[in-house]
Amino acid sequence: MQNANNNKSVAANVAPSFKGRSAVSANCFTINPNRPYIVKNLLLAGQVGMIAGEPNLGKSAIMSCIAAHVAMGRDMGDMKVERAAVLYVAAEDPEGILERAYPFMNSAPDGAAAFEVLDEGPDMTNTKEVKAFRDYAEEFRAFHGSNDLLIVFDTLNLSIGDADENSARDMSRVFRHAQFIAKSTGAHVLFIHHVGTGDKARPRGSSAMTATLDTLLTLERAEDDSGAAAMLVQKKQKRIRKGRAIAFRIEAYVAGTDDDGEVFTVPMATAFKPDTSLTISNASKTKGLAKPAASGQRAAEALRLLKGMAARDAEKWHTRAEIGDLVGGPFNEIRDNKENLRKAISRAIETLLKAGSIEKGECGGFRYVSPVEVIDNEAERENLTLH
Repeated sequence: MQNANNNKSVAANVAPSFKGRSAVSANCFTINPNRPYIVKNLLLAGQVGMIAGEPNLGKSAIMSCIAAHVAMGRDMGDMKVERAAVLYVAAEDPEGILERAYPFMNSAPDGAAAFEVLDEGPDMTNTKEVKAFRDYAEEFRAFHGSNDLLIVFDTLNLSIGDADENSARDMSRVFRHAQFIAKSTGAHVLFIHHVGTGDKARPRGSSAMTATLDTLLTLERAEDDSGAAAMLVQKKQKRIRKGRAIAFRIEAYVAGTDDDGEVFTVPMATAFKPDTSLTISNASKTKGLAKPAASGQRAAEALRLLKGMAARDAEKWHTRAEIGDLVGGPFNEIRDNKENLRKAISRAIETLLKAGSIEKGECGGFRYVSPVEVIDNEAERENLTLH
């Protein structure tokens, strides 16, 4: 009798579980203020979002602008960006997306940034296809050597097979599958969609999609002195406070001339505010020198860039200026000060040369030769070793 009571006592001290999972104690929980993001205060990792707007308002151009900044690791306006591989599923108009990305990406050598367009995606109502796409997305990220991933589905209605976007049951299934992809890969999964005819402030279709989304952004028509413009408004943020609207101008980018000698242009979205983004490089404000702690991170970013380009062309040499144009991340805070950027690039190159992970050619250029562990600690960096 005593043993039975003891066994009950022991069992009572073991936390119960449901489907192998135990509840988390709220009084023992510690908040992590550093939520992983793709675009800080806009797109969080592991979540599902949507951009909804009227036709011909620039949704794809603006999304291409955001995606290019993410792929290049460049801050967008005053929003910090985490470099991520971009997988853009454009079943509607893949060539149109490539054209809208061209103004940002055409000067980046192959391997410098991962922004790729897929012309066919999964039926998001089909569990088997969703799982296969999840596996493909993981392979895509690994192939590009990226820690983070942004997946865009353009558009929603071409990603749902024969489902009805007005059906709460169908849309709940679609967005449960989107959450599965986001949570299992850590990606931000973003849908491009249209707004309703009668209510331009909300996505077209069932309200179930709005209820399920982590992030809802809508495009609203605006005007400035030069003509067409749009405001990207944060309608819903489940885990963070809703931020201010982001203004974009839709411009014509001259991409060349056709066989008749006439100028050929493509749509290009640019931020209103002059800043250190990909599209505006004439800022004159000077920031202070970077903190020493950033030096190891900058060497790692330069190494990532050279390694990625070497994977596509191992024989090609790259100049200091080219490297300075292509690096992002820890170099963003000094990008608008050419002298500080030049010095930071030189320090990063010297660190990597000393480690033996890159080499310098007679032409004066540099290229990747072997992997290296880049250490932030100043003293340890003196003794970098090859791996």
